Parts: sequence; structure tokens; C-alpha cells
Amino acid sequence: MKHRLRILLAAVSFLLSLAPSPAVAESAKVRQGDKQVAARQYKKAMNSFRAALKADPNDAEAMTRMGDLHASGQGVPRSDEEAARWYAKAAPLGDATARFALAARYASGRGVGKDPEAAAKWCRLAADQGHPGAQSLLGFLYEQGTGVPRDEAESRAWYRKAAGGGDVAAQKLLAWRHLEGSGVPKDPAEAAMWYRKAADAGDPDAQARLAGMYRDGIGVPKDPIEAATWYRKAAEKGNAEAFAGYGRALLYGRGVAQDVPAAAGWIRKAASLGVPEGLFLRGVLYSYGRGEPKDDVEALNEYRRSAEEGYVDGQLQIAGMYLTGRGAPLSDNTAAAWYLRAAEAGNPDAQAMLGWMHEVGRGVTKNLDEATRWFGLAAVQGNPVARDHLKHIETLRKDIIRR
Repeated sequence: MKHRLRILLAAVSFLLSLAPSPAVAESAKVRQGDKQVAARQYKKAMNSFRAALKADPNDAEAMTRMGDLHASGQGVPRSDEEAARWYAKAAPLGDATARFALAARYASGRGVGKDPEAAAKWCRLAADQGHPGAQSLLGFLYEQGTGVPRDEAESRAWYRKAAGGGDVAAQKLLAWRHLEGSGVPKDPAEAAMWYRKAADAGDPDAQARLAGMYRDGIGVPKDPIEAATWYRKAAEKGNAEAFAGYGRALLYGRGVAQDVPAAAGWIRKAASLGVPEGLFLRGVLYSYGRGEPKDDVEALNEYRRSAEEGYVDGQLQIAGMYLTGRGAPLSDNTAAAWYLRAAEAGNPDAQAMLGWMHEVGRGVTKNLDEATRWFGLAAVQGNPVARDHLKHIETLRKDIIRR
């Protein structure tokens, strides 16, 4: 649920960004202004757009570009109100970019009063003109029932149109939906395909997600080189989760040459931002004295921070430390508590360990029924140890009956 909310918020942020790449302009002065914007000569660009309007008071492209400059505060003081005013001038003249920008303003209430119906109206007009951003926003409006009746089928249709037109936010949303099976059939390969499109467009979040799929073999064949490559691209663009993913690749030399000092640098960055995998990996650095001084206390602290964020590898590590007394005080009860958290999250190794603890009565009450339940859950996921213990328990029960 948290991940879904994060995706939706990121999508809204992307959709409401008001500096879209302009289409090829018809007016010579607008074309000149576009070149000046690309060269960061914003004041000159504003003068060119004004000259275009002087030559043709109905030049909607010039109006839209002026709105963009006011929205971003480039060459003029930043003003949401002034941006919205220019978009409102251009939108009735048929400019799709202005219509989308105005729709986004009405949806967010930036520079104008929030008006869901007006947002839907202008968004639909731009979407019908084939504007991918507007199609994506319209899909979001239908998903939320904002300014239009809530309609999941209509929402999916607009998201798909937008994604096919190159809208990154829509591509990521479709990817996530197919990965989770949310409103569409669960299809990891389809998810990977959409993440790949967004990753190829340079989106660091999609690059990190695609890297994880290559690392784990979800929807694509396992490929450590592809994983490391995409993690590096995302990390270099500042994606926090990729800091950890690329750090792990460097630490173990998976898909890239092993480089412990470089790995430690990326892992520290991830840990400083509270990324659970980064916290766990920093614990690894402390545990083995690789890139950090060997320090069991710091290691346990980092593992605990990751575990408390729900990171299963951290929970398993802590449980093992307490079970063996290596790096933590020996405590079967504490070990069982951490194995339980990981087992309830669906981890088969933790389920098998918890089954064993119930089988022998270590850290928990000896209970063959509970042992069988946990071994059964692990065995269904293919855990061979659990399958062997189930056979052993079955033999024990038969011996008890014969007696």
C-alpha cells in the first residue's frame, strides 16, 4: 500500500509538472524563442514570444511558452497566477499543451481555484488531441473519480494510451499494476516491459525497479550485469534505492567488478537516507569489517533498523545472531520473535526455522501442530528442509500411534 501511494504521488507530481517539451513551433519567432530557452537565454526567449504575439495576437504557442516561463520563473518572476492566465488564453485556441497545463492547474489549484470539473474538461480536450500527459492525467482523474465518475476501465484505457504515447508516469503505473495484479492480470513480464520503456526514457525510479527485476529474475531472466547497469544509471541520477542496489552489486562483484570502497560509499548514502536495504548492507560492512571497522554492536544496530522497517533479510540476520549468540546475546526467545516477523511476511526460510523451533521447543513451546503448520507453509514455497521435517514429523506421529 505504501509503495502504491508513493507511485501515485510521484505520478501526480509528474503530471502536474508544467514544463512539457514543446512541439515544433509554426511561428518563426516562437522557434527562435524555443532555441533561446534551450540555450537558457530566458529573457531573450520571452522577448521573442512577445514579438510573436505582436505579429499574431492569436498565436497560442507563444502564449503557452510564456505561461511555461512564468510557471518556472525563468526570465520573469515565478507566478502561478500569471502562468495560468496565459494557459487560459491559449487553451480555447486549441493548443493541446496549454489545455493540459490548464487542466493540471485546475486539478491542483495552483494559480487558479481548484475546479475538478474544469480540470476534467480541459484534460479531455487535450487527451482527445493525443497529448500523452493529458491522457495520463485523465486516467488518474477517472481512477480517483475527480471531476468525472470513478471508472476503472476508463482509467486503464487512458493510462494505456498515455503509456503507448511515451508518458513515463503512465508507464510506471501500468508496470506497477501488472506487477501487483492491481486491476489488471498479474503479469511480471508485462510489468518489466513497461518499466523498460520508462527506464529507457531516463526515469531513475523505473531504472531502479527494472534493475531489481533483473537481479531477482522477476518478469525477465536473472541477469546480474543488466541489474548492475540499471542500478548504476539510477544511482547516478540520485535514486536512493539504487544507491543500495548498486552498492550490493559492487560489494559482492555481481555483474560488475568487485570494489569494496566504492560499495561502502554507495551503501553509506543509502543508509543515511534510511533505505532498508542500505541499512542492512551497512550492517554487513560492520559485521565483516569491509569498508567499515569491524563492530558487532554497530552491525546489530544497523540490522535492527532495517528489520524494524520490515526488511526480511535484516530480520533473519538478527534472529540468527540471537540464536547462535554471535554478535548478539544468546536468546532463543528473541530469535523466535524475529523469525516470527519474517515468517509472517512470507519468508520460507523463516517459516522453516520457526517450524524447527516449535518441533524441538526452542524459544517457543514445543508444539508439533504449530511445527507442521510452519513447515507446511515453507514447503509450499519449495523449501527442501521444511519438506524433510514434515516427513520426520509424520514418522513421529505414526510411532506415537503405534505405541
